[in-house]
Amino acid sequence: MITDEVIKEIYKIYGKPHKNREELQLDYFIDMLSPFHDLKIVDDDEIVVENLEEFNPFRRFLIRGLHAVIEFDRYVAFVFQGHILFFGKEDNSLQVHMRPEKKRSIWDSIFGSDDDF
Repeated sequence: MITDEVIKEIYKIYGKPHKNREELQLDYFIDMLSPFHDLKIVDDDEIVVENLEEFNPFRRFLIRGLHAVIEFDRYVAFVFQGHILFFGKEDNSLQVHMRPEKKRSIWDSIFGSDDDF
């Protein structure tokens, strides 16, 4: 079961993009998901989920933005900086977890931060 604690650990451990594309094992995971998800690598730098609607924001994503691919019992997680896509291994489900915004400290609230400008 994928709990909130597991998701927090995923974001913590995989906070930076992958260094070596081979570590992602994309061919292995695309083959594994192929019975239920139509994933294709396009131009060697982008993955397209063909069975999603054209205007779905999660239909296309750049491989360079991918931090990790993690296999669970029922899901394969594609980890990005701001979200995780959970592809079902036993069905065509796709779940998205959006990373919550960081809480502002009391000092940021009082004095503002550089991000406000």
